[in-house]
Amino acid sequence: MKHINFQDILLGVAIGDAFGAGIEFMDRDWIRNNVDFSRFVNARYRIPATANEPDIFTRNYTAWDYTDDTEMTLGVIHALLSHKEFTQDLLITYWTNEYLKGVKQKGYGRNGHGSMRWVYSGEKTIREVRDFQRNTNYPGNAPVMRAIPLGLVPENKINSFAIINANATHPHSKARVASILIARATYYLLVKQGTSAELILYCWEHVKGLDRETDFLLQDLNNLPGPEQLLEEQYQILCGPQPIQPPRFLPGIKGVPSDAMLTAGCILYILKYAQNTFDGLKLAINLGGDVDSVASVCTGILAGKYGLSTLPEFMIANVEGKAMIESLAADWETCFGM
Repeated sequence: MKHINFQDILLGVAIGDAFGAGIEFMDRDWIRNNVDFSRFVNARYRIPATANEPDIFTRNYTAWDYTDDTEMTLGVIHALLSHKEFTQDLLITYWTNEYLKGVKQKGYGRNGHGSMRWVYSGEKTIREVRDFQRNTNYPGNAPVMRAIPLGLVPENKINSFAIINANATHPHSKARVASILIARATYYLLVKQGTSAELILYCWEHVKGLDRETDFLLQDLNNLPGPEQLLEEQYQILCGPQPIQPPRFLPGIKGVPSDAMLTAGCILYILKYAQNTFDGLKLAINLGGDVDSVASVCTGILAGKYGLSTLPEFMIANVEGKAMIESLAADWETCFGM
């Protein structure tokens, strides 16, 4: 069995997240016209904000900061390393710990967090957040962004741990299935070392019948042509109606919304076709929309498969928290290395 490089995985998660954060919620066409991957692009000031919070996307943001995608992934790893019973409440504790570390280091919380912002600010309880996500038609994509570590636990625990991950904040069938899909994709490509062409079919076998709409999506995704042959109208399979329609976020732009099912689907599609780590990052960014989440997961998994050598040096050099990430990855590998 090939050695799994946990350090590359975790650095890939942070790099995809941090690079994507500068251009998240930009329209697909804008990205293709303005991002050539030779430098960091910060377009957060262009994201439409509300009158109540005009600086919500730029407040306390610095280029190359990672966001909640990496922060919550770190929290999952710390929860696993605690060797305590893996529960919803354990995850909430470790996600809160990671958030508070950011506050202590920076003086403020990181960008992102979706509905968990309400918990951290005291606006809502975690029970109220769960009720909100349980009753929506299309739950958010937080369970997707933090699911990679769950593909590297013993195989017989993958699905149950992925369900706990979703239920901690998003107790909805689509979120549970999406969490399983990412954990299974991680296991299939990095542990089982399966072929990318069969990835979607493998993952589908582990969730078939759990959510009817996701079943249809996975079938359609597996029949799509590769990215270079993709027609404009076929982006509706990947990303839903284009431009994004409310209540999905961010309405009015072309791209992938902050939606668990569609985010997971986009990730599987990219993992099927990406030729290397940098190729996957570029494919993720070029989708438009909530690209930091897609790029974080794709770059993390592909870095585990191919390494970091294809990524531009400026990405590796500038990502936030490199020393901390490398140290945690070493502990992670000690406990869960194959």
